[in-house]
Amino acid sequence: MMPTTCQKIRAAGAQSQTAQSNHLHANYKRFPAFGNKLMSMRREGQVPCNGVYIVFDWKLARAFLRVVIPEGIPPDRLELRFLAGLDVVLAYGNEHSAKVHDLAREVLKVNPRLLNAFAIDIPNSTILKNIAGEVMI
Repeated sequence: MMPTTCQKIRAAGAQSQTAQSNHLHANYKRFPAFGNKLMSMRREGQVPCNGVYIVFDWKLARAFLRVVIPEGIPPDRLELRFLAGLDVVLAYGNEHSAKVHDLAREVLKVNPRLLNAFAIDIPNSTILKNIAGEVMI
């Protein structure tokens, strides 16, 4: 049976994607959701006045400027330079608590002004970097 035109297009697209992913630079970093938009803002000289939320869950912090960390991408493979000098809040649910320290370490590498982390289902917040630059991780 001969493949249809749609099947040929799908097969060509799959081969192209595989070829592209195999040729990514070893230091390639991926933007989290909304991260590219924030990087564009920063390149234009714009600075968010209320800081940025980092979340793992699409349902969290929808009313705020946020980035959503994709599932399955290690934190060291994320492009986070757009957070430099900003007030950053890492908001997470208990189910993501195992990922927080690795992500916080990566965020601290880009030198945010402040990094505050809190679990939405645990009562006390944790300040990981205060305004004086003291890191408490």
